Amino acid sequence: MQVKLKFIAVIAAAFFLSGCQQNMSNSKQVSDSKGVMSRNQNVTVVEQTRLNTVDISKVNSFNKLRSSTEGLFRLGNNGRVNHGLAQSYRISKNAKTYTFKLRKNARWSNGQPITAADFVYSWQRSVKPQTRSVNSNLFDGIKNAEKIRKGERPVSSLGVKALSMHELRVTLDHPMVYFESLLAYPLFAPQHQATVQHYGSQYGASANKQIYSGPFKLVKWHANSAARTLVPNPYYWDKSHVYLKRLTIVTSKSPSQDLKAYHDGKVAEIQLIGKQIPENKNNRDYVVRPFSLMRIIAYNFNTSNATNKKLINNRNARLAISHAISRRQLINHALQNASLPPKGFVTAGLSKNNLNHSDFANQQEASSVVKNNSKLAVREWTAAKRQLHLKKATLTLSASNDAISTRVAQNIKGQLESHLPGLKIHVNLSNSSRLTSRVSRGKFDLLLTGWGADYPDPLSFLQAMTSNSRHNYGHWHDAKYDRLVNTISNNQSTNNQLRWEQMLAAEKRLTEQQGVTPLYQQADSFLTNPKLNGVVHNISGVVEDYKSAYWVK
Repeated sequence: MQVKLKFIAVIAAAFFLSGCQQNMSNSKQVSDSKGVMSRNQNVTVVEQTRLNTVDISKVNSFNKLRSSTEGLFRLGNNGRVNHGLAQSYRISKNAKTYTFKLRKNARWSNGQPITAADFVYSWQRSVKPQTRSVNSNLFDGIKNAEKIRKGERPVSSLGVKALSMHELRVTLDHPMVYFESLLAYPLFAPQHQATVQHYGSQYGASANKQIYSGPFKLVKWHANSAARTLVPNPYYWDKSHVYLKRLTIVTSKSPSQDLKAYHDGKVAEIQLIGKQIPENKNNRDYVVRPFSLMRIIAYNFNTSNATNKKLINNRNARLAISHAISRRQLINHALQNASLPPKGFVTAGLSKNNLNHSDFANQQEASSVVKNNSKLAVREWTAAKRQLHLKKATLTLSASNDAISTRVAQNIKGQLESHLPGLKIHVNLSNSSRLTSRVSRGKFDLLLTGWGADYPDPLSFLQAMTSNSRHNYGHWHDAKYDRLVNTISNNQSTNNQLRWEQMLAAEKRLTEQQGVTPLYQQADSFLTNPKLNGVVHNISGVVEDYKSAYWVK
């Protein structure tokens, strides 16, 4: 999931599958049928940030491609993996080879057939270094993917092969317990080679410079525009269960304007900000959706300021920052919503132990490190200053200039300055593209950012903080942590309990060392028109899907 300046279902961890064949149901999906459909099936919703590309190899937020893209699988309610372009599949006994049979009626939005070769081309394009895909690490575990990303193997050696027009074989380096859920992510959707080559550098830069595999197609949009319009894909294999005639997604103008548009009936859903949340809690349209997204402070361990670099690399200083922040105050005053204080880096509700059904977040062993403890914070801060021979310091906290990030950054500034003597925080706000540029060039001390799970497994969080992860923006390095995550990633077996314990050990190491400082698990408040049914909401991956949405009278 890139700098993610990015739900009430609980998703259990994917079970390890072994042996023979797993066929997906071919029965038609049924809508929830909560009332008689109205004649007007046009929906407009509001989102907080703009879409920069529909090139699935390069997009920053896959949730924005939720309705126009489809791969082998698609996530349904409660994280259930439903069939997408795959009609059926089978798994080898060692769980390292998957063979997929594609639907013969799968078509692109231009009417051309979607083939196994389209998947091969797409995956190879995303994983090769020249594409510079920000999410190419998600292919790791597929045979040779990591070596290809590092330039050590040719892209043709990736473990994906078209056996025929409608049969695709995928070979893994090792079993992956979450593989089916991962394949529901738009990154693993097919791409049409002729379209990519025809548009070159402009591929995916506007609605007409892309063709679509999902239930909808874009008809009005260009990169970073304030709105986009989608209509049904006339060639989609399951078009009989696509009910909307038009889906319009607009970028938030301001919280007050969004609220007015909702009350005027112009939009079907808005996110509430700040005081709007308590003011609307008794509204029958009010809903809260926790997400598997942890907002964090990332530290730049290689910052160009020599004094700040020493400070950030001092563990006592990082512990002091964590202990100085009251997450409850941050949530109550800056957010004023239902966000959750962290228990560690991995979010609550993401994954459960198969044996005792306990939530991973509840078993994290270093929870005290992410709790407010003002007295301990002062002792740790004093120790850090003594070790570094400092009396005062000024750190820059970089953040996006959206309304929520601005409020959070200012609250953190106030808390740190009031609890840590001699520390000054300079808040640097900028738009998302400028912030991304600054982060990529290492131009920050502290960064207000976040990480969201791409699939319902703790490893989705843990992998992001390894030394070789491109999402480890501050270049935190811990050899013990790297070894633990490498063991989990590359030596998976049928022993789920051993794997669970290894993940808990890795999470404990990250939290105790404060490689990042968790702030809160995001839970957003919305006003949603109750007459809009059939929208799928999930806690991780693609969190909203309008494929089968519809209005009732």
